Amino acid sequence: MKNCLYVGSFNPPTTIHLKITKDLLDLKVIDYLYFLPVNSKAKAKELVSIESRINMLNLIKIKNQEVLNIYTFNNLGFFNYLILENIKKAYQINYLLMGSDLFLKLDTFLEYENILKNYYLIVIQRDKNDLEAIISLKYSFYKDRIIIIKKEYSGSSTKSREGLASGKILYLDDKVLDYIKKNNLYN
Repeated sequence: MKNCLYVGSFNPPTTIHLKITKDLLDLKVIDYLYFLPVNSKAKAKELVSIESRINMLNLIKIKNQEVLNIYTFNNLGFFNYLILENIKKAYQINYLLMGSDLFLKLDTFLEYENILKNYYLIVIQRDKNDLEAIISLKYSFYKDRIIIIKKEYSGSSTKSREGLASGKILYLDDKVLDYIKKNNLYN
């Protein structure tokens, strides 16, 4: 079984997040996907609560998707390799999904070589980075464990938040938008 963990802020979860995961499931790249909303030290002021992000993801998840709570593994809401290993044991995770922006920083993570050894990476192409060249240069030994998804997915949580601030609704499912309005988020 190809169980995949999708770690991110999901601040807010967008139709783009859902489209990516639906495509991966439909194409049988993965069999099951777990969303894991986490806190980011760099973006702490921008984040709504993890509970709200979990609630929004639960509104839009589809078959073969589940939302995990980082607080089950870490009381601060931050993610690291030890937490990843605990999630792997609990949910038999063998794939990690990330955008190319995160992949470009992979070698700055503690235990990044263990991530490459122990997980298959699914990397969503963003911008015009030459991921194949980067893999050849930095990670050639692990190239068979890295899957690049080259389909164009435009939009982001950042653009959604900016749109909300200016009165434009971008990349948000109606259920998520209703939740945001009802709970007075992103004002």
